[in-house]
Amino acid sequence: MPTLASDPSFKLFAICSAILSMLMLILAGMTPARRATAKKYMNPEDNKVSFAGATLVEGVEDPATARVQRAHRNLNESLPIFFGLGIIYVISGASPLGAEICFVGFTVARVLHAIAYLNALQPWRTIFYALGAFALTGMAVQILGAVL
Repeated sequence: MPTLASDPSFKLFAICSAILSMLMLILAGMTPARRATAKKYMNPEDNKVSFAGATLVEGVEDPATARVQRAHRNLNESLPIFFGLGIIYVISGASPLGAEICFVGFTVARVLHAIAYLNALQPWRTIFYALGAFALTGMAVQILGAVL
């Protein structure tokens, strides 16, 4: 009996999941980096590790830092759907070609969406978001086709 590790769709899912997880970690690390650049911090205890001349700001995040956080939250909202659908897709035995199109399409769309979000590039941000949503929808439809 073949294992998941030998399934090409699973291998692709694992690669895409790793790339997307790294993107999430990069965006998470960009928040404190932007705060350091702006020399602003949100929590009083952060004064112990902030740069000289940094200012405590309460309730209002620096605009550049807030943009990174929004991009991070947006990715955080779609990743659980991808992870869940992706593993179900592989287990269901749905089309390997569909896996390539949807897994790679979603991953590329989300990386480009993050870049567009960080650089305030409209309409590209919306286009890349929509492409990612279409990929997730395609995964769901193919799963249904495989199990019904």
